[in-house]
Amino acid sequence: MENKKKMYIQIPDEIIRNQCVDFNHYDFGVYALLKHAYFRNPKQDKDCLEIDHKFLMHKLFISDNRTLKKSLNTLYKYEIIKEEIKRLPTKGALKITFNPLPFKSKSFTQLPLSLINQVEYIGLIGYRLLYYYESFINRKDVISKQFCFIGQETIHKELGIDFNTIKKYNDILKKQKLITIKKHKLQEDGYDEFDNLIYTKYNNHYYVHIDKM
Repeated sequence: MENKKKMYIQIPDEIIRNQCVDFNHYDFGVYALLKHAYFRNPKQDKDCLEIDHKFLMHKLFISDNRTLKKSLNTLYKYEIIKEEIKRLPTKGALKITFNPLPFKSKSFTQLPLSLINQVEYIGLIGYRLLYYYESFINRKDVISKQFCFIGQETIHKELGIDFNTIKKYNDILKKQKLITIKKHKLQEDGYDEFDNLIYTKYNNHYYVHIDKM
């Protein structure tokens, strides 16, 4: 039996890192699944999507219609979808016009589509963090250098996630064997002009395990 080829969801790094948008984890998850729906749309006018919004909420573990509506309107704000969503349909599909790249992007990051099935365990914050870490990893480099060494201060600043929440979801991702974190302690780094010992603390190294997705 032949192995099925993995499918991926590819997202611009500018969106992953909030460089041209201000997405929370719900907005990011909704964007990711709409991007996949756009890619898989068999119609000639691929940007015209008919979405089962209840299924979307189920996949992303969004329990409140208001949360989904707010995220959709955040996408509308950035011209990723062309329609403002005033109400979700009670029957039938949600019809939207999707623009996957409303701006020029220089680089993209992709992770397996199957990762969305782990949102139940890692949450949408964990899902976003995996894309974030992966976006800083050069997969063309030698294996020993395939890690991210971003600081938590930068994560907090760019994604708006507080430090306790970062730690919480890093622990969850480690438990699910999706990342390995190599921690660095204070190290002696020479002396200053007054012969005081200088200490330096290097950022943690984050290894993302795509094979576990």
